Amino acid sequence: MDVVSFATYLTRGPYSNEDHNALKFVKAVKGKTFRGYADVPVMGQTKRLNSSNSEEAVEWFGELAAAEIDKRKLRGPVILVPVPNSSCTEKNGKEPRTALLAKAIAGKLKNAKVWDGLRWTKEMTPTHQGGTRDPQKLYDNLAVTSDPPKGTLVAVDDVYTKGGHMQAAVARLSEKTAECSLAVCVGRTVLEAEEKPFAVLKVKLEAFTPIRK
Repeated sequence: MDVVSFATYLTRGPYSNEDHNALKFVKAVKGKTFRGYADVPVMGQTKRLNSSNSEEAVEWFGELAAAEIDKRKLRGPVILVPVPNSSCTEKNGKEPRTALLAKAIAGKLKNAKVWDGLRWTKEMTPTHQGGTRDPQKLYDNLAVTSDPPKGTLVAVDDVYTKGGHMQAAVARLSEKTAECSLAVCVGRTVLEAEEKPFAVLKVKLEAFTPIRK
C-alpha cells in the first residue's frame, strides 16, 4: 500500500524557515493553533497562511491530495475513508476531523465520495499523549460500522508516523472484502529535516496480518 504525504512534520530542531512553514501547515489542517504565518506552495502558487485563514489549509490539502489521486487514474468511484481521530467512537457519534479532509478531497474529484465507516470501540489515548502505535492493539479496538460502498478505497489521515493506525484500518477493511491500496496524509513525521519540507513523499506501508480473536 502506498502512503502519500505533502509536508514533513519535523519533531525536533533545528528548524529551517521551510520546516516551520510545513509544521504550521500541518497544524492548521489538524485544527491546531500556531504563531505567525507560513508560506505554503499549493499547485504552483505560494499561499500565505495565518491565524485568520487557517481553515483554508484544509482546502489546500484537498487540492494537493486530489491532484495526486487524479494522477493515478484510479477506477471510480473513489471512496475516501477517514481514519478516525482518537476520540471518535461507535457510541458518541463524533465525526472525525479527517472526514473534513476527505470531504475537501472529494469536492475536487469528478467521481468520489466519502464513506465515514470506521470508529473506535472506546476512546483512545492520542499518540502524542503516549497512546499506542501497536497495529494489533489498534486493530482490536477498531470497528467497521457499515458495509463499504463499491469502488476504489483511499484512506485519509492527518499525519503518518509509523503507520499503525493505517495498518489497523486496512486490516479491518479487508475483512469486508474492501481492499485499500492508497492512503493520503497531510504530513509525515520525521526526525531529521528533509531537503524540501513540502516535497511529495511516498512510502510503502509495511504488511500487517492481525491476530483475529
